[in-house]
Amino acid sequence: MARHGYRADQGWRDLIFEAGSRAIADAGIDRAAIGGGLVSVTCPEAFEQQNLGPLAAEELGLTGGSYAQVVGACAGGTMAFLHGVDMIRSGRSDYVIVMGVEKMSDVYSVSDALLSYPDQDFEAPAGFDYVDTMALMHARYMQKYGATPEQVAAFVRQDRWYAARNPNAIDYRRPALSMDDIMGSGWASRPITRAECARGCDGAAALVLSRATAGHRRAIRVAGVAAATGPNAMGAKFGAWPGGEDIAEAVPTALAAQRAYRAAGIGAGDVDLAQVHDCFSVMGSLHLEGLGIFPRGEAARAVAAGETAPGGHCPTNTDGGRIGLGHPTGATGISILCETATQLRGEAGERQIADARIGVAQSMGGNNALSAVAVLTGT
Repeated sequence: MARHGYRADQGWRDLIFEAGSRAIADAGIDRAAIGGGLVSVTCPEAFEQQNLGPLAAEELGLTGGSYAQVVGACAGGTMAFLHGVDMIRSGRSDYVIVMGVEKMSDVYSVSDALLSYPDQDFEAPAGFDYVDTMALMHARYMQKYGATPEQVAAFVRQDRWYAARNPNAIDYRRPALSMDDIMGSGWASRPITRAECARGCDGAAALVLSRATAGHRRAIRVAGVAAATGPNAMGAKFGAWPGGEDIAEAVPTALAAQRAYRAAGIGAGDVDLAQVHDCFSVMGSLHLEGLGIFPRGEAARAVAAGETAPGGHCPTNTDGGRIGLGHPTGATGISILCETATQLRGEAGERQIADARIGVAQSMGGNNALSAVAVLTGT
Protein backbone atom coordinates (compact mmCIF):
# COMPACT_ATOMS: atom_id res chain seq x y z
CA MET A 1 0.00 0.00 0.00
CA ALA A 2 0.89 3.64 -0.44
CA ARG A 3 0.05 5.67 2.65
CA HIS A 4 -3.46 7.12 2.57
CA GLY A 5 -3.88 10.84 3.16
CA TYR A 6 -3.60 14.21 1.45
CA ARG A 7 -0.50 13.91 -0.71
CA ALA A 8 -0.81 16.99 -2.86
CA ASP A 9 2.90 17.03 -3.66
CA GLN A 10 2.69 13.68 -5.48
CA GLY A 11 0.87 12.60 -8.63
CA TRP A 12 -1.07 9.44 -9.32
CA ARG A 13 1.97 7.90 -11.00
CA ASP A 14 4.00 8.37 -7.81
CA LEU A 15 1.36 6.58 -5.77
CA ILE A 16 1.04 3.72 -8.26
CA PHE A 17 4.81 3.33 -8.34
CA GLU A 18 5.00 3.27 -4.54
CA ALA A 19 2.29 0.61 -4.11
CA GLY A 20 3.04 -1.40 -7.24
CA SER A 21 6.79 -1.64 -6.61
CA ARG A 22 6.17 -2.81 -3.06
CA ALA A 23 3.73 -5.48 -4.24
CA ILE A 24 6.14 -6.85 -6.84
CA ALA A 25 9.00 -6.87 -4.32
CA ASP A 26 6.74 -8.63 -1.79
CA ALA A 27 5.90 -11.30 -4.37
CA GLY A 28 9.61 -11.90 -4.98
CA ILE A 29 9.23 -12.31 -8.74
CA ASP A 30 10.80 -10.79 -11.82
CA ARG A 31 8.67 -8.08 -13.41
CA ALA A 32 8.91 -9.92 -16.74
CA ALA A 33 6.83 -12.76 -15.26
CA ILE A 34 3.75 -10.53 -14.89
CA GLY A 35 1.47 -11.16 -17.84
CA GLY A 36 -1.10 -8.42 -17.33
CA GLY A 37 -2.97 -6.29 -14.88
CA LEU A 38 -5.85 -4.00 -14.01
CA VAL A 39 -6.09 -0.53 -12.49
CA SER A 40 -9.15 0.65 -10.56
CA VAL A 41 -9.91 4.38 -10.48
CA THR A 42 -13.08 6.30 -9.69
CA CYS A 43 -12.29 9.93 -10.50
CA PRO A 44 -9.66 9.96 -13.29
CA GLU A 45 -10.93 13.39 -14.25
CA ALA A 46 -9.19 14.68 -11.10
CA PHE A 47 -5.88 14.25 -12.86
CA GLU A 48 -7.31 14.49 -16.38
CA GLN A 49 -6.24 11.02 -17.43
CA GLN A 50 -7.98 7.93 -18.73
CA ASN A 51 -6.48 4.65 -19.99
CA LEU A 52 -4.56 4.13 -16.76
CA GLY A 53 -3.82 0.45 -17.43
CA PRO A 54 -0.96 0.76 -19.92
CA LEU A 55 0.29 3.99 -18.31
CA ALA A 56 0.58 2.33 -14.91
CA ALA A 57 2.29 -0.69 -16.49
CA GLU A 58 4.83 1.59 -18.13
CA GLU A 59 5.48 3.38 -14.84
CA LEU A 60 6.29 0.02 -13.23
CA GLY A 61 8.42 -1.22 -16.12
CA LEU A 62 5.88 -3.84 -17.16
CA THR A 63 5.70 -4.46 -20.89
CA GLY A 64 4.02 -6.78 -23.33
CA GLY A 65 1.08 -7.85 -21.21
CA SER A 66 -2.62 -6.96 -21.18
CA TYR A 67 -3.40 -3.93 -18.99
CA ALA A 68 -6.71 -2.12 -18.61
CA GLN A 69 -8.62 0.35 -16.44
CA VAL A 70 -11.64 -0.70 -14.34
CA VAL A 71 -14.34 1.66 -13.06
CA GLY A 72 -16.87 0.31 -10.55
CA ALA A 73 -17.40 3.21 -8.17
CA CYS A 74 -16.06 2.35 -4.70
CA ALA A 75 -16.24 -1.39 -5.49
CA GLY A 76 -13.95 -0.98 -8.50
CA GLY A 77 -10.88 -2.33 -6.70
CA THR A 78 -12.58 -5.57 -5.67
CA MET A 79 -14.09 -5.89 -9.14
CA ALA A 80 -10.60 -5.50 -10.64
CA PHE A 81 -9.45 -8.21 -8.23
CA LEU A 82 -12.30 -10.49 -9.36
CA HIS A 83 -11.32 -10.01 -13.01
CA GLY A 84 -7.66 -10.54 -12.14
CA VAL A 85 -8.57 -13.86 -10.55
CA ASP A 86 -10.39 -14.77 -13.76
CA MET A 87 -7.27 -13.88 -15.78
CA ILE A 88 -5.31 -16.41 -13.73
CA ARG A 89 -8.02 -19.06 -13.89
CA SER A 90 -8.37 -18.67 -17.65
CA GLY A 91 -4.77 -19.78 -18.11
CA ARG A 92 -3.75 -16.61 -19.95
CA SER A 93 -1.39 -15.41 -17.23
CA ASP A 94 0.68 -16.96 -14.46
CA TYR A 95 1.02 -13.64 -12.62
CA VAL A 96 -1.31 -10.64 -12.64
CA ILE A 97 -0.95 -7.31 -10.85
CA VAL A 98 -4.10 -5.56 -9.62
CA MET A 99 -3.90 -1.92 -8.56
CA GLY A 100 -6.12 0.91 -7.38
CA VAL A 101 -5.35 4.62 -7.17
CA GLU A 102 -7.05 7.91 -6.44
CA LYS A 103 -5.94 11.55 -6.15
CA MET A 104 -8.87 13.19 -4.45
CA SER A 105 -6.89 16.15 -3.18
CA ASP A 106 -6.91 17.29 -6.82
CA VAL A 107 -10.70 17.58 -7.06
CA TYR A 108 -12.47 20.82 -6.22
CA SER A 109 -14.96 18.97 -4.01
CA VAL A 110 -15.07 15.27 -3.18
CA SER A 111 -18.87 15.44 -2.89
CA ASP A 112 -19.11 17.05 -6.32
CA ALA A 113 -16.74 14.47 -7.78
CA LEU A 114 -19.11 11.71 -6.66
CA LEU A 115 -22.29 13.33 -7.97
CA SER A 116 -22.39 10.84 -10.83
CA TYR A 117 -22.85 7.91 -8.41
CA PRO A 118 -26.64 8.27 -7.98
CA ASP A 119 -28.89 7.40 -10.91
CA GLN A 120 -28.80 10.43 -13.21
CA ASP A 121 -32.29 9.83 -14.56
CA PHE A 122 -34.25 9.06 -11.39
CA GLU A 123 -32.27 10.27 -8.35
CA ALA A 124 -30.06 13.22 -9.20
CA PRO A 125 -32.97 15.26 -10.68
CA ALA A 126 -34.77 14.89 -7.33
CA GLY A 127 -31.81 16.52 -5.57
CA PHE A 128 -30.14 13.44 -4.12
CA ASP A 129 -26.40 13.26 -3.87
CA TYR A 130 -24.39 10.31 -2.53
CA VAL A 131 -24.50 11.50 1.09
CA ASP A 132 -28.26 12.03 0.98
CA THR A 133 -28.95 8.49 -0.18
CA MET A 134 -26.82 7.11 2.64
CA ALA A 135 -28.71 9.35 5.10
CA LEU A 136 -31.96 7.72 3.99
CA MET A 137 -30.46 4.28 4.61
CA HIS A 138 -29.20 5.43 8.02
CA ALA A 139 -32.63 6.79 9.05
CA ARG A 140 -34.46 3.72 7.75
CA TYR A 141 -32.12 1.34 9.59
CA MET A 142 -32.75 3.08 12.91
CA GLN A 143 -36.50 3.23 12.26
CA LYS A 144 -36.80 -0.39 11.19
CA TYR A 145 -34.54 -2.01 13.79
CA GLY A 146 -34.63 0.40 16.71
CA ALA A 147 -30.91 1.11 16.76
CA THR A 148 -29.92 4.36 18.48
CA PRO A 149 -27.76 7.06 16.85
CA GLU A 150 -25.00 6.27 19.35
CA GLN A 151 -25.05 2.57 18.50
CA VAL A 152 -24.70 3.32 14.79
CA ALA A 153 -21.95 5.84 15.50
CA ALA A 154 -19.98 3.25 17.49
CA PHE A 155 -18.47 2.19 14.16
CA VAL A 156 -16.50 5.44 14.17
CA ARG A 157 -14.87 4.71 17.51
CA GLN A 158 -13.98 1.19 16.35
CA ASP A 159 -12.42 2.47 13.13
CA ARG A 160 -10.44 5.17 14.89
CA TRP A 161 -9.02 2.64 17.37
CA TYR A 162 -7.65 0.43 14.59
CA ALA A 163 -6.51 3.39 12.45
CA ALA A 164 -4.45 4.82 15.30
CA ARG A 165 -2.36 1.62 15.06
CA ASN A 166 -2.01 1.53 11.25
CA PRO A 167 0.93 3.52 9.80
CA ASN A 168 -0.85 3.72 6.43
CA ALA A 169 -3.92 5.42 7.92
CA ILE A 170 -5.01 9.04 7.91
CA ASP A 171 -5.71 8.73 11.65
CA TYR A 172 -2.44 7.03 12.60
CA ARG A 173 -1.53 7.97 16.17
CA ARG A 174 -4.43 10.40 16.42
CA PRO A 175 -6.38 10.44 19.69
CA ALA A 176 -9.67 8.63 20.09
CA LEU A 177 -12.97 10.45 19.63
CA SER A 178 -15.57 10.46 22.39
CA MET A 179 -19.20 9.81 21.56
CA ASP A 180 -19.87 13.47 22.34
CA ASP A 181 -17.22 14.43 19.77
CA ILE A 182 -18.88 12.25 17.14
CA MET A 183 -22.46 13.28 17.80
CA GLY A 184 -21.51 16.95 18.10
CA SER A 185 -19.44 17.16 14.92
CA GLY A 186 -22.26 18.73 12.88
CA TRP A 187 -24.53 17.29 10.23
CA ALA A 188 -23.30 15.97 6.90
CA SER A 189 -26.83 14.98 5.92
CA ARG A 190 -29.06 14.29 8.87
CA PRO A 191 -28.88 11.84 10.66
CA ILE A 192 -25.25 11.37 9.51
CA THR A 193 -22.77 13.49 11.43
CA ARG A 194 -19.54 14.71 9.86
CA ALA A 195 -17.46 12.35 12.00
CA GLU A 196 -19.45 9.39 10.63
CA CYS A 197 -18.25 10.03 7.07
CA ALA A 198 -15.34 8.42 5.29
CA ARG A 199 -12.57 10.77 4.25
CA GLY A 200 -11.98 10.88 0.51
CA CYS A 201 -8.22 11.17 0.09
CA ASP A 202 -5.18 10.20 -1.97
CA GLY A 203 -3.80 6.69 -1.93
CA ALA A 204 -2.93 3.56 -3.84
CA ALA A 205 -2.78 -0.17 -3.23
CA ALA A 206 -1.57 -3.14 -5.25
CA LEU A 207 -1.36 -6.91 -5.07
CA VAL A 208 0.08 -9.69 -7.18
CA LEU A 209 -1.99 -12.75 -8.02
CA SER A 210 -0.41 -16.06 -8.99
CA ARG A 211 -1.39 -19.65 -9.60
CA ALA A 212 -1.90 -21.70 -6.46
CA THR A 213 0.91 -24.00 -7.66
CA ALA A 214 3.48 -21.20 -7.50
CA GLY A 215 4.31 -22.17 -3.90
CA HIS A 216 5.27 -18.79 -2.47
CA ARG A 217 6.13 -19.01 1.23
CA ARG A 218 3.88 -16.13 2.34
CA ALA A 219 1.09 -16.61 -0.19
CA ILE A 220 -2.55 -16.17 0.80
CA ARG A 221 -5.18 -18.27 -0.96
CA VAL A 222 -8.15 -16.78 -2.81
CA ALA A 223 -10.83 -19.19 -1.65
CA GLY A 224 -13.79 -17.42 -3.25
CA VAL A 225 -14.76 -14.13 -4.86
CA ALA A 226 -18.13 -12.99 -6.21
CA ALA A 227 -20.16 -9.88 -6.97
CA ALA A 228 -23.85 -9.02 -7.19
CA THR A 229 -25.90 -6.03 -8.25
CA GLY A 230 -29.16 -4.61 -7.03
CA PRO A 231 -31.56 -1.88 -8.15
CA ASN A 232 -29.71 1.42 -8.47
CA ALA A 233 -32.54 3.99 -8.42
CA MET A 234 -33.54 4.81 -4.84
CA GLY A 235 -37.25 4.41 -5.51
CA ALA A 236 -36.67 0.88 -6.77
CA LYS A 237 -35.03 -0.11 -3.50
CA PHE A 238 -38.34 -0.07 -1.63
CA GLY A 239 -40.14 -3.36 -2.22
CA ALA A 240 -37.78 -4.39 -5.00
CA TRP A 241 -36.78 -7.61 -3.24
CA PRO A 242 -38.94 -10.42 -1.85
CA GLY A 243 -39.23 -10.88 1.89
CA GLY A 244 -39.59 -7.24 2.86
CA GLU A 245 -35.99 -6.17 2.22
CA ASP A 246 -35.45 -2.50 1.50
CA ILE A 247 -32.72 0.13 1.91
CA ALA A 248 -32.11 -1.05 5.49
CA GLU A 249 -30.50 -4.21 4.11
CA ALA A 250 -27.41 -4.83 1.98
CA VAL A 251 -29.04 -7.36 -0.35
CA PRO A 252 -26.30 -7.36 -3.04
CA THR A 253 -23.75 -8.02 -0.28
CA ALA A 254 -25.80 -10.99 0.94
CA LEU A 255 -26.02 -12.43 -2.58
CA ALA A 256 -22.30 -11.96 -3.26
CA ALA A 257 -21.39 -13.41 0.15
CA GLN A 258 -23.48 -16.52 -0.41
CA ARG A 259 -21.69 -17.15 -3.72
CA ALA A 260 -18.22 -16.45 -2.30
CA TYR A 261 -18.85 -18.64 0.78
CA ARG A 262 -20.11 -21.47 -1.41
CA ALA A 263 -16.98 -21.31 -3.55
CA ALA A 264 -14.79 -21.27 -0.45
CA GLY A 265 -16.71 -24.09 1.25
CA ILE A 266 -17.34 -22.03 4.39
CA GLY A 267 -20.19 -20.34 6.24
CA ALA A 268 -20.41 -16.94 7.87
CA GLY A 269 -19.65 -18.52 11.24
CA ASP A 270 -16.19 -19.56 10.00
CA VAL A 271 -15.03 -15.98 9.35
CA ASP A 272 -12.29 -14.79 11.72
CA LEU A 273 -12.14 -11.16 10.60
CA ALA A 274 -13.89 -8.90 8.10
CA GLN A 275 -13.23 -5.70 6.17
CA VAL A 276 -16.48 -4.00 5.13
CA HIS A 277 -17.39 -0.89 3.22
CA ASP A 278 -18.14 1.85 5.72
CA CYS A 279 -18.28 4.98 3.60
CA PHE A 280 -20.67 6.08 6.38
CA SER A 281 -21.03 4.48 9.79
CA VAL A 282 -24.36 2.78 9.13
CA MET A 283 -23.08 1.10 5.97
CA GLY A 284 -20.58 -0.89 8.02
CA SER A 285 -23.42 -2.40 10.04
CA LEU A 286 -25.53 -3.07 6.94
CA HIS A 287 -22.69 -4.95 5.26
CA LEU A 288 -21.82 -6.98 8.37
CA GLU A 289 -25.43 -8.14 8.34
CA GLY A 290 -25.29 -8.79 4.60
CA LEU A 291 -22.23 -10.97 5.18
CA GLY A 292 -24.19 -12.93 7.78
CA ILE A 293 -21.73 -12.03 10.55
CA PHE A 294 -24.60 -10.65 12.65
CA PRO A 295 -28.39 -11.08 12.30
CA ARG A 296 -30.38 -8.35 10.59
CA GLY A 297 -30.79 -5.28 12.74
CA GLU A 298 -28.21 -6.43 15.31
CA ALA A 299 -24.84 -5.28 13.92
CA ALA A 300 -24.92 -1.72 15.29
CA ARG A 301 -25.65 -3.04 18.78
CA ALA A 302 -22.92 -5.65 18.39
CA VAL A 303 -20.34 -3.05 17.36
CA ALA A 304 -21.32 -0.86 20.30
CA ALA A 305 -20.88 -3.88 22.59
CA GLY A 306 -17.32 -4.49 21.34
CA GLU A 307 -18.03 -7.53 19.17
CA THR A 308 -15.90 -6.16 16.29
CA ALA A 309 -12.95 -5.20 18.51
CA PRO A 310 -9.93 -7.50 18.99
CA GLY A 311 -11.13 -10.52 20.91
CA GLY A 312 -14.73 -9.95 19.83
CA HIS A 313 -16.99 -12.16 17.73
CA CYS A 314 -15.57 -10.85 14.43
CA PRO A 315 -12.89 -8.12 14.47
CA THR A 316 -13.82 -5.74 11.67
CA ASN A 317 -12.07 -3.06 9.63
CA THR A 318 -8.75 -3.74 11.25
CA ASP A 319 -7.11 -1.24 8.88
CA GLY A 320 -9.22 1.60 10.31
CA GLY A 321 -11.98 1.42 7.72
CA ARG A 322 -12.89 4.14 5.27
CA ILE A 323 -13.47 6.43 8.25
CA GLY A 324 -10.09 5.98 9.92
CA LEU A 325 -7.80 4.67 7.18
CA GLY A 326 -9.14 7.00 4.50
CA HIS A 327 -11.10 6.37 1.34
CA PRO A 328 -9.24 6.87 -1.95
CA THR A 329 -12.24 5.34 -3.71
CA GLY A 330 -10.52 3.58 -6.61
CA ALA A 331 -7.93 2.05 -4.28
CA THR A 332 -10.26 1.01 -1.44
CA GLY A 333 -11.22 -2.41 -2.82
CA ILE A 334 -7.52 -3.31 -3.12
CA SER A 335 -6.48 -1.83 0.23
CA ILE A 336 -9.00 -3.97 2.13
CA LEU A 337 -7.56 -7.06 0.44
CA CYS A 338 -4.04 -5.96 1.36
CA GLU A 339 -5.11 -5.59 4.99
CA THR A 340 -6.81 -9.00 4.98
CA ALA A 341 -3.68 -10.65 3.58
CA THR A 342 -1.51 -8.82 6.12
CA GLN A 343 -3.69 -10.08 8.97
CA LEU A 344 -3.69 -13.67 7.67
CA ARG A 345 0.11 -13.54 7.44
CA GLY A 346 0.29 -12.39 11.05
CA GLU A 347 2.11 -9.19 10.07
CA ALA A 348 -0.31 -6.47 11.26
CA GLY A 349 1.69 -5.37 14.29
CA GLU A 350 -0.26 -3.55 17.01
CA ARG A 351 -3.60 -4.32 15.38
CA GLN A 352 -2.93 -8.02 14.70
CA ILE A 353 -5.88 -10.34 15.33
CA ALA A 354 -4.80 -13.55 17.03
CA ASP A 355 -5.21 -16.86 15.16
CA ALA A 356 -6.84 -15.31 12.08
CA ARG A 357 -7.24 -17.99 9.40
CA ILE A 358 -10.21 -16.87 7.28
CA GLY A 359 -10.81 -13.27 6.25
CA VAL A 360 -13.59 -11.65 4.23
CA ALA A 361 -13.22 -8.39 2.31
CA GLN A 362 -16.32 -6.58 0.97
CA SER A 363 -16.76 -3.34 -0.96
CA MET A 364 -19.80 -1.49 -2.29
CA GLY A 365 -20.29 0.55 -5.44
CA GLY A 366 -22.92 3.26 -5.68
CA ASN A 367 -25.79 3.38 -3.21
CA ASN A 368 -25.89 -0.38 -2.59
CA ALA A 369 -26.13 -0.99 -6.33
CA LEU A 370 -23.08 -3.27 -6.47
CA SER A 371 -21.23 -5.34 -3.89
CA ALA A 372 -18.18 -7.55 -4.23
CA VAL A 373 -17.00 -10.07 -1.63
CA ALA A 374 -13.71 -12.00 -1.45
CA VAL A 375 -12.80 -14.82 0.93
CA LEU A 376 -9.09 -15.21 1.67
CA THR A 377 -7.48 -17.96 3.72
CA GLY A 378 -4.01 -18.58 5.10
CA THR A 379 -1.99 -21.34 3.51
